[in-house]
Amino acid sequence: MKSQTFGQRVRLLRQLKNLSQRELAERVAARLKEDDGRGFDFTYLSKIENDRMLPPSIAAIIQLAKELGANEDELLALAGKAHPDVADTIKNSEGARVFFRSAKDMNLSEEQWQELSRKLKEEKAK
Repeated sequence: MKSQTFGQRVRLLRQLKNLSQRELAERVAARLKEDDGRGFDFTYLSKIENDRMLPPSIAAIIQLAKELGANEDELLALAGKAHPDVADTIKNSEGARVFFRSAKDMNLSEEQWQELSRKLKEEKAK
C-alpha cells in the first residue's frame, strides 16, 4: 500500500471533520494571525491538498493539526519536517545528538524504535 502524501492526508482529515477548504483555511488563518500574523487561504490549501504545492511552514502544519485534531508529528513527518522541540533538543544537547546518532547507526526497525521508546518511558516512570 502506497503511503499518503501530506496533501492527501490533510484532505482526508478535513473531510472526516466535514469542513470545507474555505472553513479550514479560515480557521488556520485565524490561528496563524494570533501567532505571527501570517495568512493562509483556501486556494493555498487546495494546492496543498492536490500536491501542487509543497507543504506549508511548520507553524501552519501545527495549526492545521490542531484544527483537524490530528497528530502534529505525523503531519510534520509527512511534510518532511521535524517538530521544533525535537529540532531544538538535538541542536542544543550533545547527549541527545550522540544518543540519536547511536540509535540511528544501529539501523533500527520501526518496531525496535517503538520498543526503545517504551523502555525510555518505563525508565522515566521509575
